[in-house]
Amino acid sequence: MKREFKVLCFTDDTTGRDVEMLLPIRYFAERFLNCKFYHALNIDIHQIYRIKPDIILSANTIGSNLYFEISRIAHSQNIPLFALISEGNFRTDGSFNIWGFNRDKKFYQEYVCCWSERTAEFLKKEVPEAANKIVVTGGTGFDRYSIYDFMKKEDFLKKYNKENFSKVIGYAGWAFGKKDHKRGREELISFFKGDESKLEWVEKQRIAVREILKKAIEDNPDTLFILKQHPQENAPERPEPVVNEMSELAHYPNAVYLCNEESIHDLISVSDIWTCFESTTALESWLMGKQTVFINPDPNFNRDPLYKGSALAKNYDEFSQMIIEYYSSGKIEEFFLSDKSAMREELIKNIIGYGDGFNHIRASYYFKKTLDKISEGKFKPVYKLHAWHFIVYLLIRIAAPFYNRKIYSRLYKLKKHLWVFENYKMDKLNLLYKRYSVYLDNFYKQKNIEEKYYTGALFKNLFE
Repeated sequence: MKREFKVLCFTDDTTGRDVEMLLPIRYFAERFLNCKFYHALNIDIHQIYRIKPDIILSANTIGSNLYFEISRIAHSQNIPLFALISEGNFRTDGSFNIWGFNRDKKFYQEYVCCWSERTAEFLKKEVPEAANKIVVTGGTGFDRYSIYDFMKKEDFLKKYNKENFSKVIGYAGWAFGKKDHKRGREELISFFKGDESKLEWVEKQRIAVREILKKAIEDNPDTLFILKQHPQENAPERPEPVVNEMSELAHYPNAVYLCNEESIHDLISVSDIWTCFESTTALESWLMGKQTVFINPDPNFNRDPLYKGSALAKNYDEFSQMIIEYYSSGKIEEFFLSDKSAMREELIKNIIGYGDGFNHIRASYYFKKTLDKISEGKFKPVYKLHAWHFIVYLLIRIAAPFYNRKIYSRLYKLKKHLWVFENYKMDKLNLLYKRYSVYLDNFYKQKNIEEKYYTGALFKNLFE
C-alpha cells in the first residue's frame, strides 16, 4: 500500500493571500500524492511536535518572525520544508530585502519557488550558493482567476442591502493607516529607505486621495463605491479603528467600507471599474478583464510598475472624466492606449510568470520531488518539544472558550492576539477549501488533468 504523507500547513490567517496560494496545492497533493493535510496558524508552532508531520508546507519563510522560526525549526529537526513566496513580485533593483525576517540569510526550504524568470534569475545572482534550488513555478495564488467562479454583482448588492444600485466602483486601499501605530510607522519608514520625512508626504497623499474619493461619492449618488481596507493596516496590537483614506467616508449611503468580510477577488468581480492608490490588485483585475485606474495626486514616487498598465488620475476632474467615459461607452480611453495594453502583457509575464491556472501544478511538481526524497529515506525527522511553544498552545486553548472581543481587546496581554482566538480552529479555511474543491474538480475535468498526470504528460508538457 502506498504510504500516506502527513502535511502540516502553516498560514498567518484562515483567509486571504497566503491561504489562496496554498489550497490549490493541497487539492493536487490530496488527489494525486496521497497526502493528508493538517492546518495551523503560524503562531501555533507546537503543532509540529503534536502532529509530527512528514513535511511542512508554508506560504513563505521571510514574511514574519513566525514564518522564519518555523523554517529554522524544520531545518534543525530535519523536517523537509516546502515553501512558496508570498511577495513574489519583488523589485530586482536592489531595493527589496530578499531576506525579510530571515536573520540567518539562508534558504531552509527545499525549493525557492519564484513567480517569474525575472525574479529567479535575480535570486540566482544574489545567492549563487542556492542556485540549484531556485525554481520558477509562477504565482499559485493567481490560478484562481482561471479556475474559480466569483461572486455576482446582484448577490453582493442583495447581501449588503444595496439593490437600488447597478453601477459599482471598487477601490483597494493603500496602507495609509500604518502611520498611526509604532510598527506600522517603522514599516513605512523602511519602505521609504529610512526617510522619516516621507511620513508627511504619506499624510498629504492620504488626505488628497480621500478628497478625490469623497467628491466622487458625492457627485455619483447612483453609483456604489466599495472601499476595501488594506489588510496590513490591522496590526494585532491595535484593535482600535484605523484612520486611512476611506474610513471617514463609510457613512455615505452609496459606500460600503470592508476589511476582511469579503475576498478581494469577489470584490473585483462585482465591480465595474477597479481603482487604487497603489495596489497589486490591479494585476488581478486585469486577469478578470477589469479596467483599472490609479488615483495618484503625486505620481512621482518609488513604486511597483503596475501603474504603467493602468489609467492614471492625478486629480478629481481626471477621475470624474474616466467614470463618465466608462459608463457612457464601456471603455476608459487611456486604459486601452496601445502602450498600456502592451505593458500589461509584459507585466503579467514578469510578475506571475503564467496566467493559465497551472501554477499550483508547477509548484506541485517540486512538492512531489520533495515527497520522493522522503520516500527515499533522505530525511530523518527528530521532533523536539519546545516549552514555550507548548505554553502558547495551552494558553490559546485555555483562553479561547472565554473569548469576548470587546473584553479581550482591553486586556494588554491578549489584545495583540484577537486574530488567534477567532481563527485557531481553522474553520474558515476548511470551508473555503470545500467551496474551492468544486471549482478545482471542474477545472481538472475540463483540462483532463487526471489522465495527463497518470500518463506522465502533465509535468512533461509544463516543463519540457
